[in-house]
Amino acid sequence: MMMHQNFNRRFSPNRRRTRVEALLRVDDEVVRTTIMDVSYDGMKLSVPANLEPGTAVTVEVVGERIPAIVHWSKARFAGLHLLRRLDCETLVTLETAHDDLAEFR
Repeated sequence: MMMHQNFNRRFSPNRRRTRVEALLRVDDEVVRTTIMDVSYDGMKLSVPANLEPGTAVTVEVVGERIPAIVHWSKARFAGLHLLRRLDCETLVTLETAHDDLAEFR
């Protein structure tokens, strides 16, 4: 018996939802952005305008500059592939930012 199931091929058990404001450097321009989810190797951002896939960017957040490449961009959201893997401390900081219940989990 064959089972049919829907699944999200982009689902990652390592992806963590968040909502953190950051700065995004694209060439010589700096724009405000919001990190919507984060993993060790990537981020989903809410951006003011679509970005061209393949564009080199830098995300400035929690005192760090994180180099990345735009992997996809659609409907004012962009997915980034990070050029260096986030360390555990930074990932937890981003995951728990602006989360009033984080200290109780």
